[in-house]
Amino acid sequence: MAVDVPDSFYVVLTNVSAQPQAAFEPWNSWGYYSVTFEMETGPGKVVKITKKPRLFTKNTPTTFLIAPGEEMVFPIKLNDDWGAVPSLPVADETPIPVNIKTIYEIGPTPESSTQQIWIGRVESRKYHFYFRHWVQRNARHHCS
Repeated sequence: MAVDVPDSFYVVLTNVSAQPQAAFEPWNSWGYYSVTFEMETGPGKVVKITKKPRLFTKNTPTTFLIAPGEEMVFPIKLNDDWGAVPSLPVADETPIPVNIKTIYEIGPTPESSTQQIWIGRVESRKYHFYFRHWVQRNARHHCS
């Protein structure tokens, strides 16, 4: 998670069916939490990266339609809006190898039923990276 100027990357959701599929827009509460990540940091060690809870002052279940073979692109910045559980590993000096996958998931709600939204869970393949996590150190020096 980046505090200073996080770079964007993109998650691409592709409609592989023969029918148009409706999905919630990511600005409302129904779509806001739909994209998550799982990072494997070692054997049996998985960090879940999700959007932190937030208050929605204007919230309408608006949707977008993905035509067959078309895509919806989600720009992602892993900034303070995101949280990791458990905490991300510290790899200050030596980057550590990780595998990360994206999950798109929409559960059943009255709104998804009314608007005929695609419901389910899909996962990307795993992508292999080397992860480096800088720890903010206390820079204060005491003088006597």
